[in-house]
Amino acid sequence: MIFEVMKLTWKKIVRTNTIALIIVLAYLAYCLYLIIGIGSPEEGAKSMAGGFAFLAVLLSGGLIKDEFESRQIDPFLARFRISKLFWGKFFGVMSLILLAFVLVGVASLIGLAVNKEWSTAGQVLKTLGLGLVLTCYLSSVGFFLASFLKGVMNFVAIIVLEVIVLFAMEEFFGLNIFLESGQLGQLNLKSALLLTVMPSWNSGLAWEMIFLICLSAGFVLLALLAFRSMARKNNLVFANVRVEDPPLLKISDLRMTYKEGLFNRKSKQALRGVDFSIKPGKLTGFLGPNGAGKTTTIRIVLDLLKPQAGTVEYFPNKDTQPQKSDLKIGYLQETASLYPFLTVRETLYFVARNEGMSKEKAAQLSVSLGEKLGLNEHLDRRIKTLSKGTVQKVAFGVATVGEPEFLIFDEPYTGLDPIIMHEIRNLIFELKKRGVSIILSSHLLPEVERVCDEVVLINQGQIVCQGEIDKLKTAWQIFLAIRNNPELAAKLTQKLGEELQKKSFSYFAGLDLEPLLQDEELAEELKQIPSPDMERIFLDSVIAS
Repeated sequence: MIFEVMKLTWKKIVRTNTIALIIVLAYLAYCLYLIIGIGSPEEGAKSMAGGFAFLAVLLSGGLIKDEFESRQIDPFLARFRISKLFWGKFFGVMSLILLAFVLVGVASLIGLAVNKEWSTAGQVLKTLGLGLVLTCYLSSVGFFLASFLKGVMNFVAIIVLEVIVLFAMEEFFGLNIFLESGQLGQLNLKSALLLTVMPSWNSGLAWEMIFLICLSAGFVLLALLAFRSMARKNNLVFANVRVEDPPLLKISDLRMTYKEGLFNRKSKQALRGVDFSIKPGKLTGFLGPNGAGKTTTIRIVLDLLKPQAGTVEYFPNKDTQPQKSDLKIGYLQETASLYPFLTVRETLYFVARNEGMSKEKAAQLSVSLGEKLGLNEHLDRRIKTLSKGTVQKVAFGVATVGEPEFLIFDEPYTGLDPIIMHEIRNLIFELKKRGVSIILSSHLLPEVERVCDEVVLINQGQIVCQGEIDKLKTAWQIFLAIRNNPELAAKLTQKLGEELQKKSFSYFAGLDLEPLLQDEELAEELKQIPSPDMERIFLDSVIAS
């Protein structure tokens, strides 16, 4: 799987990082020209150990921070092992660097053989070896900075940092005196600190190479930790307690506040103690007006956002005990953000390979799934050239490839025309028939009522009600009957021992309705009240809350 991520990284560099790639290739061609055209392998090796080491940082630009901000990586974070994604990206860059040095090394040896100058072969290979160590160090630093900076700003940051440090050391720390004293090549703290920020000043001594290699490993480890912290917030935990008839997910007391404004002085409370559970094998609608907290809750469940408080518990099937790292969640975003530089075929193939399929089976699935989704004519088109509806269908395919433990569809119908909505709906029905657990977030109420078994209604960061659709409709009728008939309300209050007329709809939605339904007068009253649709329940609940 790491190799598949490496190939993805190569495609991104070639297809999106074109200018940086041209600069790197142009410099590489210049080094080869010095070796072959001018016949000076020594100069070519020196150039690789100098300018190429810095320019190679450009290759890692845009590989991490950009993907997290654009959320292109989100659907894959829910399906892939985080370590495989990281190491695939890292080794993808490093393999290109190694290939460049191998190419220059081979060209140098050929040049030396043609000129019959084997006496300098050792020095040329040593220079290339030092250059490779320097390049790996700077690229490791660049990879770490790519976790925090967009585009090629990691390259800019390294250059700016070196200029600032050089200026500061000349002005305040007597750099010239230190260099003239000949202490730079000596193993001491000042030399080590200087080598950290000015690695190109190394003298090729053994301790310097070992030090740079250790620093490289350190920066790679820091990059991995930064990547993990962005990719996994560790909200979702496996439930340790076995219960009878367990839910699929249990969300408890989720609280989330966003900081806004200058210096984050303003705060917006997105979630105010969200509590609900999702049943296995059910299609659950997650409803709420815009800004109610639906997407925030979903991103917390997916480990993409860290709440200030609360827990998300996952109850695995009794027959299986998957590891947390193996848990796979199919995720379709509100605005599908896939890798725009990949084709439809490449996207589906990439996910299929992650599911452990062979190359042949993954290729076959890409075609068969493309046919099922009506994407045959788009298989070899890049994602960025497709319409929004077509991208949504591709994202649907990405979410459902293999057998994820459950699926989360966040506003799957947003911006779709009626034909594509119909196609997506039929695909959801097919999943529902197979007993797949699905969370469907939407504000298209007729669509939710048509496909869902139960709903959870959220407004202003709080759960208003939840339950099976038929039960909620009955609860709404009972709520209306009691509100409009004081005598009936008084009778049922006496029966249950609790004041009912002042209760909200949310109270009745969470109540066991059987004792109330046994009352004959209430049963007659309910016959006079038409069954509401979800839109009526939704509007009344939102207004009341």
